[in-house]
Amino acid sequence: MNYAKISPKIMNPLYKCYDEIQKCELDQSLILLVEMRTSQINGCAYCCRLHAEMGRKLGIEEEKLDKLPGWFNSRIYNQKEVLALEWCEALTIGLRDKDLNNLRERLEELFSEKELVDLTSAISVMNALNRMAISIGDNN
Repeated sequence: MNYAKISPKIMNPLYKCYDEIQKCELDQSLILLVEMRTSQINGCAYCCRLHAEMGRKLGIEEEKLDKLPGWFNSRIYNQKEVLALEWCEALTIGLRDKDLNNLRERLEELFSEKELVDLTSAISVMNALNRMAISIGDNN
C-alpha cells in the first residue's frame, strides 16, 4: 500500500521531519546508528537495508554496523553511542518512568538539550516510519 500517496497530508510532514533530522547538528553517524537499531528492533527489513547502505556511505566502520544487534556486548561504541543506543532501546521497547528518568539524567550529562530533543525525535520518527512500513507498506 502506498500510504504516502493515499494520505499525503499526514505522511509528508512525517517525511519532512525525517529530512530535517538528517540536517540537524547531532552527529549523523550517531543518528544513523539509532535509526538502524530502531529498525532492527522493529523488524523493518527495508529500513535495515537502507540504513546499512547509508552507514557505509557515511563511512561508519563495518564492525560497528555488524555488531549493532549486540552493541551492549561490544566495546567498539563510544560513551555517547552507548547512551544513545540505550535511549533508543528504552523508547522503542519501553521502560518504566523511573528507569527512563534515570537514563535521561545520564544522557543530560553528555548531550545538550537540543541534542537530546533531536536524538529523541530521530528515534520517535523512525519508530513511526517502521510501523507504517511493517503494518501497511511494502517492507521488502
